[in-house]
Amino acid sequence: MTHLMRSLRSHGSMRKYFVFACLAMALIFNGCKKEISVPDQSNGTLASARAATNSSSEVVTQWYNLQTRIMLYTNPNPSPVVTGRIFAYEGIALYESVRHGIPNSVPLSSVLYQMPEMPAKEKNNGYSWSIAANAAMAFMTRNMFAGLTAHNQASIDSMEAAYNEKLSPDQASEVFSRSREFGRKVAAAVFEWSKSDGISHNSDPYTPPVFPGAWVPTPPALLPAALPYLGTYRPMLEMHLTGIAPPFPFAYSETPGSPFYEEVNFTYQTSKNATAEQKTIARFWADVGVGTGYSTPGHHIRILTKLLEKNGADLGTAAMAYAKTSIASRDAFIMTWRSKYHYNQIRPVTYVRNLIDPSWLPYIGTPNHPEYPAAHATVSSAFMEAMAGVFGDNYSFSDDTYEFLGIAPRDYSSFGDAAAEAGLSRIYGGIHYRESVKAGLAFGKQIGKHVRDLQLQQ
Repeated sequence: MTHLMRSLRSHGSMRKYFVFACLAMALIFNGCKKEISVPDQSNGTLASARAATNSSSEVVTQWYNLQTRIMLYTNPNPSPVVTGRIFAYEGIALYESVRHGIPNSVPLSSVLYQMPEMPAKEKNNGYSWSIAANAAMAFMTRNMFAGLTAHNQASIDSMEAAYNEKLSPDQASEVFSRSREFGRKVAAAVFEWSKSDGISHNSDPYTPPVFPGAWVPTPPALLPAALPYLGTYRPMLEMHLTGIAPPFPFAYSETPGSPFYEEVNFTYQTSKNATAEQKTIARFWADVGVGTGYSTPGHHIRILTKLLEKNGADLGTAAMAYAKTSIASRDAFIMTWRSKYHYNQIRPVTYVRNLIDPSWLPYIGTPNHPEYPAAHATVSSAFMEAMAGVFGDNYSFSDDTYEFLGIAPRDYSSFGDAAAEAGLSRIYGGIHYRESVKAGLAFGKQIGKHVRDLQLQQ
């Protein structure tokens, strides 16, 4: 397998390899199954396996569209870890705010680690689950997003008011008041729970270990290590309290021709001589920059939202989809960071500038945390595995997330195909090794499958 990896030089063959790796992992972890919904690409609709509700998902997809626009123009951009955390707790609040309108639904407190029971609904009284969702989304946006501007606040107020008007002409009714209050109570309970996940340790001091091949701050910014204790934070699934990626297959070496040297040199040569297509892929998945990047979770959420809109998904299906995908993403971040700071592996830019080319800088910026495993590959693979549980393993789609920047939409034959390309983008960008991407894709798929297998309907 290693020999095969070394022979891969073109985007097409590399992408096929990583897709193959993902499929192999699927077999290892007992295959995959759809539990939320069944795709029907013949007529462009999403057919619910078990009807969750007769309400439209428009209210929540529009909230996610607003949130990703806020993230896009927030200066400085929130980090991927921050946005992933926001979407995870928000997805949970959304699901719990509409759960009682989903037939045979299961409370997330029964499946998520240390999640408290949520406020109970009143018995024998009517609710509008769309109004409840609107209230929950408004609460989470106001409270989970840091640095909201006056314009952001006005947009949030306007969105909430517009959907309250659209969804319930009689806002003085008991159903309206009961539903809005329920959504707010659920969101407040989730928000309070979020405070105990370890976030208070974000600013704890940290001294990186020193050994041959250890990570050090990277040029040009030389920023300190980002979130070194994230791996100790509370995961969403108890099974993710432990576990790290397998060790990097090559021992550190500075000897030309050694496996480690050649692994670094491959990234250097590939990025330095990247084709126009490879540079486009690197930019497409870079996901950074005020007005130019949604962050990794934001990009993923844009894909999910567009597909839910395209397929006319109902509110219950959308709530389960947002919850599962974002839970997978959150745990992937935690387990990736646990692995990163366990291995503390040197970044390509440090090795290359010390031993190969003193003037080289990668095509895209190097994040300020250790190299192994590749976070973009891990998180994308986890998210896309959960997506496959919603739409199907072989669902083809087009991603037009950055068409507004002049980057043409990219087409994928499956969600695994998209995850593989996201991983490859980091090699083309010059910030990761092939083996780190390969390990990240497999590790993320395993995490995503654990979340995909959660039974949210009895």
